[in-house]
Amino acid sequence: MDDLDVADAALLIMHYQADVFSILANDVPTDLLDRTNSLIARWRETENPTIFANFAIDYETPCENNMLISNIMKTGYFRDPAPVTGLDVAESDWRYACPRANVFHGTTLHQDLQAKGIKTLVMAGIATSGVLFSSVGWSSDADYKIYIVRDCCFDPDTVAHDALFRTSFATRASIV
Repeated sequence: MDDLDVADAALLIMHYQADVFSILANDVPTDLLDRTNSLIARWRETENPTIFANFAIDYETPCENNMLISNIMKTGYFRDPAPVTGLDVAESDWRYACPRANVFHGTTLHQDLQAKGIKTLVMAGIATSGVLFSSVGWSSDADYKIYIVRDCCFDPDTVAHDALFRTSFATRASIV
């Protein structure tokens, strides 16, 4: 990642939040948070935006046609987009509460990136088959240059995780 031109880039950390880590407590690699905090620390040296986008479902809005949201609503999770304890979040970081798996849907993230001239996204997230799958597809269609930091991504379904990096992500992003 050292050779990455960061002049117009932002780091986007997705769904690194308390509920995700609670649900996946027995599955998340013990060093995942350390690896991600190391990435954040290196990124801060660029003085470019660090962005945290976390799931926050609007329980007041019915979503009968959205299977993912409807099923999550039955659990009561994702009411609070609070980051997981221990994540290196600074006051100057951008934060978004996202009502869907795609962090651009229902947020001002795209408009805010455009206003700052951001054309490149360095992405990491949990879960690969959820937020990463949805957000990489959208940001690719929106013509962002995308880098995915594989060591800072996770999915409890290792087969899906590996398949997405080998297929869908490999055609839309540089894997670093």
